[in-house]
Amino acid sequence: MSRPITPSVDMQKREIDASPKVKSVLAGLRREAEEKGWTFEMGYTAAMDFRISEITGLKPPKDWKRQATEQNQRARAVLGAEPMARGDCVATLPAFNWADNHGATGVRDQGNCGSCWAFATHGAFEGNYAIINRTLIDTSEQDTLDCSGAGSCQGGWWAFDYLISKGSANDADYAYQAKQGACRTGIARPYRAKVWGYVDSTVDVPTVAAMKQALCAYGPLAVAVEVTAAFQAYGGGVFNEHATGDVNHGVTIVGWDDARQAWRMKNSWGTGWGEAGYMWIAYGSNQIGYAAAWTQAVGVAPEPEPPAEGEPSLIAYNYFMATDKKQFNANANILSLSFTLPKEMYVTIVGDSSAVIGSGTGGKSFTTGIYNQETPNTVWAPSLRKGYLQQAADSQPVHTSISLELPTGTHTIYWKIWVKGYTIRLDYGTLTALAVPRSVGGVLTVVKGKGPEPPVVSEG
Repeated sequence: MSRPITPSVDMQKREIDASPKVKSVLAGLRREAEEKGWTFEMGYTAAMDFRISEITGLKPPKDWKRQATEQNQRARAVLGAEPMARGDCVATLPAFNWADNHGATGVRDQGNCGSCWAFATHGAFEGNYAIINRTLIDTSEQDTLDCSGAGSCQGGWWAFDYLISKGSANDADYAYQAKQGACRTGIARPYRAKVWGYVDSTVDVPTVAAMKQALCAYGPLAVAVEVTAAFQAYGGGVFNEHATGDVNHGVTIVGWDDARQAWRMKNSWGTGWGEAGYMWIAYGSNQIGYAAAWTQAVGVAPEPEPPAEGEPSLIAYNYFMATDKKQFNANANILSLSFTLPKEMYVTIVGDSSAVIGSGTGGKSFTTGIYNQETPNTVWAPSLRKGYLQQAADSQPVHTSISLELPTGTHTIYWKIWVKGYTIRLDYGTLTALAVPRSVGGVLTVVKGKGPEPPVVSEG
C-alpha cells in the first residue's frame, strides 16, 4: 500500500516517542558524527520510517556520459542563438536561492515509491518554467511515472524527453498515487519542455563554478546524490558527511551559499525531513551534483510587441561555457553566429569573455576582433583589440565590438583571436548582435576618411 513519507514534522516529539531501535540508530549516528567531525543536526525524521531503497531509486545508465555528450549536441542544435532565462541570478554572487526568487516550486512527497527521478526531473522543469513564464505550476509526476517509460517505483533516470515529446498534465488532473499505474489517455498536457542537457558531459560531478553558471542560465538543476543513514536522519545545518559510495537518489539544487560552502537542495520527502524538506549540503559531499541536468521549458507568456521603427532589436546571440574548454595557441575563431536581415540595418556586434594563460609563461599579448569571413587572419580594423596577460594566474577581459551597416540577407559573423607562444584559456563568453533599421537616422556619415565599409587588416 502506498503512503506518504511525511506524517509529522515534530522530530523532537517523534524521537521522545520512538522505539528503542530508532533511538539506538540515532545514538549510533551521533557518535559517528562526533568521531568524524560532522556538524549537521540529526533527528527522527519522517524518512527514517522507510528503508532507503523505498525512498530513493535513481539508476544512472552505465553509459550515461556517452549519452550525455550526444544529448548536449542535440541541445545545442535546438537552442541555437536563443537567449536563456536568467532572472536575477548571477554566478559570481556569494549566495543565491531560486526558492527566494520565484524560481522554485514547493516541496513534494514521493511516498514509498522509488520515483525520485521523476520528482527531480519535474523540480528542474517547474523551476525553469517559473523563471521563463513568471508562473508557479504543479505538474504531474504521476503522469511521468505512468507514461514516460523512464522508470518505475523501482527506480529510473531523468525523464525530460517525455516532457518534450508529450508534456505534462496538471497534478490536480493526474494526481500522484505513489505507485505506478496504466498511462491515462485523454488528459490535457499543457506544459512542455523544449530542450534539456547536462551541465558537463565529461565528468561525473561538474565544478562548483559550472553548476552556478547553469543554475543562473536555466534555473534549478536535477542532480544525483548518495543517500545514507545519516542523510536520512538529517534535521538541519550543513550536511557534510562526504560519503563516497554510489549515487542512488535524484534531487533538485535550487541555489548556493559560499559562506556555508554549500548547495541549497530541495528533496522529495515532504516537509518532515531536513529543513522543511530542504537541505544545505556541502560542495562535493556525497557526490552532490552527479550527472547534473538542466531543462528549458516552452514559453507561454505573451510575446512582446515588435519593436517600433528605430528601436533596437536583438537579432542574434551565441555563447560558450567554461566547460566547453575554449583554449587556443594559434590564430583561431572563438565563436560565430548567423542572422538574417529583412532590410539594410545598422548592426552592433559585441564579443565578451575573460581569459588566463592555459600553458606557458606570463608576459604574453593577444589580439581579438570580428569579421564576416572564416579565415582567421582577417579582421575588421575598427574591431581590433589587444590585451596582455602579465602572469599565469592573471585574468584579463577579452572584448571586442564594432558597429557597421549591413545589407539585406543572411550574415555569418566570426569572433577571432590571435595568440603566439602560449595557450590562452577562455572562461564564459557571449557573442551578440543588435540592429536598428537603416532608415532611422539617415545614412552613415563619413568620418576621417572611413566610410560604411570598415577597413580590413590581417594579423600574422
